[in-house]
Amino acid sequence: MSIDLRSAWNQVAADYQRRQAIPLTDVNYGPWAPTEKELHLLGNVSGLHILEIGCGGGQCSIALARQGAVVVGVDLSDAQLEHARRLAAHEGVAASFVQGSAEDLSAFASAGWDMIFSVYAFQYIADMQRCLRECARVLRPGGRLVFSLDHPIRICFFDDKEHEFSLYPMRSYFDRRPIAWMFGDTGVWMHSHHRTIAEWIDLLSQAGFCLQHLVEPPLPQSMLDEDWLEDDPLSVLRNIPATIIFVAVLADKNRA
Repeated sequence: MSIDLRSAWNQVAADYQRRQAIPLTDVNYGPWAPTEKELHLLGNVSGLHILEIGCGGGQCSIALARQGAVVVGVDLSDAQLEHARRLAAHEGVAASFVQGSAEDLSAFASAGWDMIFSVYAFQYIADMQRCLRECARVLRPGGRLVFSLDHPIRICFFDDKEHEFSLYPMRSYFDRRPIAWMFGDTGVWMHSHHRTIAEWIDLLSQAGFCLQHLVEPPLPQSMLDEDWLEDDPLSVLRNIPATIIFVAVLADKNRA
């Protein structure tokens, strides 16, 4: 199945923003993860130049800018960026937003950024080697790459035939075929890419990054209490991590 992700995200952007209702009060790591106030992975971002890849509606970019960072958000979807610009203007926040692909950051100068931040976007990228090379190019030596995505274990419970989650592992952890799925009831198809944790670590190392933290947070208790009760048909998924977060540092090639 051939899927144009830019077109797909343009079609579902309004529905996505309505469903997620992402708050502006804190930096988030995705729908299944605690926020930065709980995880403390970024530290003081005041004065840092931060590039957010896959910024969507701009909520994290706005939250970072409110903390004093100089932020530019990049996204494939024109519709998502329109939402981000409206939201930033409404909030009076000076964050900038650029349409582009994570695999081509040629719009940005080399060694110009202190941090690259991304939430649940890297699983949509086909050529991850190219993306990470670009991340390494635009970061300053010692700069950080912080990104979250669906935990690879969780994807094992996705049934490719039924296009929904299952009580049992239906997909091999080592199956690297793209995953096709429909966004809610919109009729719009998406695809994402599955990589093992070991593969992610190797990709980071090959691009010149040193893994600093690997975080597998439990699902927020508030979400479990309100949205995913123990009598839910898929409550077994409460017992595995839903999100994985990588914190990596770009090695300084000038150091011995």
